[in-house]
This record gives sequence, C-alpha cells and structure tokens, in this order.
Amino acid sequence: MVKRWTIKEEIDGETWWVIRGGAFTNVINESYPRRLFESREDADEYCHRINMRTDRNAKVVKVKTKWL
Repeated sequence: MVKRWTIKEEIDGETWWVIRGGAFTNVINESYPRRLFESREDADEYCHRINMRTDRNAKVVKVKTKWL
C-alpha cells in the first residue's frame, strides 16, 4: 500500500473527491481517478486555493492506495 494525500468534501452526507483541476466527483473509477499528492504540504496548498477560489469547505486526508 502506498500512502498519499488527497482532498475531499462532505456535501449532504456524500463524499466528493477532487479529480482534475478543481473539479470534484462522488464517483471514483478509471475515468475519474482521485488526484493524489505525495506531500501534505502540496495537498494543503492546493486545497487552500480551491477553498478560496470556489468557496468550498474541502479538507486534506491521508489515503492508502494500491496505485501510484
């Protein structure tokens, strides 16, 4: 398992994950993979920019994944 960081937001009880750019989706598959970050600092900076630009309440979380 590989430990990485990603960004998520809870909206009406559903979990939405950041994919490309600042886009979020609640469906994760090969067409829409989660955006993963190697460092917490990079994820925090990216999340901060998304929250400021789009008035979201997204958070950085640690995930374990089989894929790189």
